[in-house]
Amino acid sequence: MSEITCDACRLPPPEPVEFGPDGIVQGWYVRRIAGRTYTLCDCCGSIRHFRGGISAYLQEHLGVGEYAKVDLTDVPGGGLHRQRVRRPD
Repeated sequence: MSEITCDACRLPPPEPVEFGPDGIVQGWYVRRIAGRTYTLCDCCGSIRHFRGGISAYLQEHLGVGEYAKVDLTDVPGGGLHRQRVRRPD
């Protein structure tokens, strides 16, 4: 049994645990929120939880405020660049 758990949902990674080149579980995220570093599973760390601010789920489970600052360095543009609409010339 792994001692690694997601800081939000408290679930361990699926067995067998595979680590990526950065030393964290493959597919998981390290997110810096309100000055603290959290290790989040692929679901809890998804960019979807950060669009329009931190989701209510993460606010409750991590104990952070709705206006907490999030550093999303691994996602260019925070993933919001896909919402741009190209207008024909």
